[in-house]
Amino acid sequence: MLLISATPSPFARKVRIALLEKGVPFELRNEIPWHADTQTPLYNPLEQLPILIPDDGEPVYESTYIMEWIEHRYPEPAMLPANPDQALEAKRVQVLAEGVMDATVLLFWELGRDHPSADWTKRQIRKVRGGLEALDCRLGERDYYVNDQFGLGDIAVVSVLGMQDMAEGQGSIETWQSFDPLIDHWRSLYPNLARFEAMHRDRPSVRDTAPVMFSLAEKVA
Repeated sequence: MLLISATPSPFARKVRIALLEKGVPFELRNEIPWHADTQTPLYNPLEQLPILIPDDGEPVYESTYIMEWIEHRYPEPAMLPANPDQALEAKRVQVLAEGVMDATVLLFWELGRDHPSADWTKRQIRKVRGGLEALDCRLGERDYYVNDQFGLGDIAVVSVLGMQDMAEGQGSIETWQSFDPLIDHWRSLYPNLARFEAMHRDRPSVRDTAPVMFSLAEKVA
């Protein structure tokens, strides 16, 4: 099985963590989907990563769908609780985390433009703040989001926090603060998330999938 990924992508990281947690062997290929030589359109008409290519089937794409595919094909250990209410809570957490991921990506591209829209930028920053605050509140003082075990929601939150660390390492917070003074380094704003990240950072699937920023050789924005 082949996973086509991008080193900084939190969406691809979710899939990598799930495969590692389940002990599913896979080959990892990294590429930059915006470069002219990308192979992404060969496997996904939407030209997005990640893409999972099974040994005996057609390509699977879009990270949320890939996670569902993995759970159906490799049900043990379960990343989603059998209890319907707990499963819905895990998916709610995933929706919040992915919303922050989307907003952060939009910020990256918007601020790469020669003349970024201040209103658009402020809106995305509000989404980042709002989503992380909601995730912090939903976690509370617990170590896991659902059912006292590492699962779908935890994977999504680990991935979005890694993305925020990478953005901070690129100096994004200082830039964001010029549009919204309420934004700050996430560890200082969200103590529950800071504790959660510290608890899980040495988990092998988390440690071994730490995001790395790539270098864009072609201008996109």
